[in-house]
Amino acid sequence: MFYILRFFCLCLLVQTCLPTVFGQRVTSLRPDISVDSILKAKPGASKLALDPITKHLFYTSSNGNIYEVFEASQSDSLRFTANDHGLSRLQGLCFLDSTMYLAGNIWYSTTGIGMIMKGTLQANGSRVWTSMLVTEAYPTSSSTGDHGFTGINIDPSKQFLYFSGGSRTSFGEVESANGNYPGMREQALTSKIYRIPIHAENLYWPNDSTFLTNSGFVFAEGTRNAYDMAWNAENHLFAVDNAGERDDPEELNWIQEGQHYGFPWRIGGNANPLTNPSYDASQDPLVNPNNSAFLAGHFNADSNFPPIPAGIQFTEPLRNFGNAADFYKDENTGQIKRASEEGTSVRTFTPHRSPLGLVIDREEELGSIYQGKSFVMSFMPGGDSTGYTPLSPWGTPCPFVDSSRELVMMDLQYDSLIADYTVHSANIVTGFYLPVDAEQVGNSMYVIENNGVLWKLNFPNKLNPPICYQAGLITYPNPFSATCQVYFPNPSKLLIRIKLYQSNGQLAYESATYDLDIYQLSVTNIAAGEYTLILEQGTEILARQKVIIYD
Repeated sequence: MFYILRFFCLCLLVQTCLPTVFGQRVTSLRPDISVDSILKAKPGASKLALDPITKHLFYTSSNGNIYEVFEASQSDSLRFTANDHGLSRLQGLCFLDSTMYLAGNIWYSTTGIGMIMKGTLQANGSRVWTSMLVTEAYPTSSSTGDHGFTGINIDPSKQFLYFSGGSRTSFGEVESANGNYPGMREQALTSKIYRIPIHAENLYWPNDSTFLTNSGFVFAEGTRNAYDMAWNAENHLFAVDNAGERDDPEELNWIQEGQHYGFPWRIGGNANPLTNPSYDASQDPLVNPNNSAFLAGHFNADSNFPPIPAGIQFTEPLRNFGNAADFYKDENTGQIKRASEEGTSVRTFTPHRSPLGLVIDREEELGSIYQGKSFVMSFMPGGDSTGYTPLSPWGTPCPFVDSSRELVMMDLQYDSLIADYTVHSANIVTGFYLPVDAEQVGNSMYVIENNGVLWKLNFPNKLNPPICYQAGLITYPNPFSATCQVYFPNPSKLLIRIKLYQSNGQLAYESATYDLDIYQLSVTNIAAGEYTLILEQGTEILARQKVIIYD
């Protein structure tokens, strides 16, 4: 009750201050991005999506309300409630043509059901609601439910709906719901990513692992709370996932069919210590002694923790080499470190950021260095070295040291040598408080906060450079042994720098700056292998190319 009252007072404070900070709280860290405030969102906002028919944004609140946004008048209007579609806990929203798709749950005192609904548009603007999927009631961890159904999105072929069935535990611990379910952990319906046909109707899923395994609807397993998903230009699916109360990194995963992403045995690239029956959480540098889960005994030694099933090979989160959201704790010492300063990586984000609002510019509608990039928000504000901040909702752990109130731009690059993507990141807009979702519309991006503002971020317009510029970077020869020529048209005499990155993201070479079209690159002291050659002007990446160096 203390945390609820504290959060209520905090929300009142934030909302009281909004009129005075409405246009200044969120600011751009880049000169070519501007920020506008659109409206004060209704409390409990949870998801944001563009209706392609009206060209209006819609957003949901967690209690089931759905609002239409009228940007010109900076207003919104309530369109639907839980009485219309049946979802009293609404955490997923997307559109295909004129049809609206929803994901969520109905929570009861000790059980809950997952639901996928679609609303077919009628001539008068109303919608006819149809059940696509409903599950059997399964045991929840508390009367307020668990992570539930969320992250709904449509694949590029427009044939399938993908969504997350979140976990009922935080890190695989026993959650008995006040003694109603002794010894219970995860259930058949939890901790998975599902795929159903876009035209499915009236599906019913029992809480039965054999049924689900044989159904063909399970796309991937071992996710904790994949709250948001997005597709890149190669039609690869990515999902953000947040960790539990331990100081494990938050995740960005490349979601592939049939893969297992580790939960509850691996979280954020770390092994879950509860798998060790002699584990002593009081000696764990990654467990905060003021943590509510620690105080409640959830980190106590657990001799009954389920072993890793035989034959399972886990898929790890992507590596983030920085320079943003890349703080982590050394598992041996508890020392806070930063991947970009240590010459290493973190899988994938600073602990407790709670990543969401994943956007990928798959159509390359943004201009300048933002074209084709990926973006992510963080729900939790940053704290001090102990993870404390008075802005923390519900008294939960916050990111340590990391301010965690930014829009983070990510450069996702596929590396054929490791058959995986790597992440390089940068903060580009700051000042958000409890953002929950983001939606790209052309060269703009909208960000909605849970109890705050709907913001509009204006990016540079997309330019269509001449073909000769698209040809851009040329290295010759490639592959090469010790030297090659690097050609890039530079009529403005920009000061350019060349960098070579290894497949693990570590910097292997950096040139002096130059302002020519042609640069003679000499790399006699670099080991043979495949590298990413990047041309930079200041902090901007102008071009990149794979190069191979041989002995």
